[in-house]
Amino acid sequence: MRNVRALIGSLGLGLIFSLAHGQITESPETVAPGHYLLEMDALSLTIDHVDGGRYTGIGAANTLFTTGLSENLDLQLGLEIFLSQKYDLGGATERHRGVGDLYVRAKWRLYKDAATGTAVAVLPYVKIPTNTGGMGSHAIEGGVIFPCSVSLPGSCNLGAMAEADFLHNDGRPGYAATWYGSMAMSRQVTKIVGLYAELAAGKPAGGARWAGVAGGGVTLAVSENCWWDLAVYRGISPDAADWNPVLRFNFGF
Repeated sequence: MRNVRALIGSLGLGLIFSLAHGQITESPETVAPGHYLLEMDALSLTIDHVDGGRYTGIGAANTLFTTGLSENLDLQLGLEIFLSQKYDLGGATERHRGVGDLYVRAKWRLYKDAATGTAVAVLPYVKIPTNTGGMGSHAIEGGVIFPCSVSLPGSCNLGAMAEADFLHNDGRPGYAATWYGSMAMSRQVTKIVGLYAELAAGKPAGGARWAGVAGGGVTLAVSENCWWDLAVYRGISPDAADWNPVLRFNFGF
């Protein structure tokens, strides 16, 4: 049967953004010193039909914890606490289940203009292979993310992100770059309810095909520092997963 890890590579954005909490598009805002932010993909489901088979991926309690170091700098630790993958083909099933990887990230806000609501940041990260059960590569990987945002009239916000990841080549030595970009438009409808729409795409270096998703979501504020986020993404290219609904939880303190 086709190797599940190889299959994940063909899915494009199905699991690539497993640690991009909130929306796929990262925010350039940093957590203030002495404060903390817990972001969690409480439940994520990825469904794809490929090569006559069906792939199902589940993530649960995948968490990113952030603390502010200075006004423009924060430190982030992320762990994929539970991942499960299943590939069904011709009556046979291949399963993998376990813990994912540990991520160490730092966000430095380079620019902020309170008058226009514009902000720009740089976010380098390193992935430390802690996975079990065949849930990932055993190589140290990393990348850098450049998020930005601007406030728009009507309580709207436009966010964008460019990202370069340097991933270990599966089955051969060396690393290869993968490039991503995304854009999100959000609007706070009431003090409690917010809406957003989002596009994201990625392409490995070389001749590999691009993969893209489109989706949207709704946020529900339980309190000033606690909110839920429900999003659904749909693949818009052959190499992207068919569907990816995500339920997220965020708590600041």
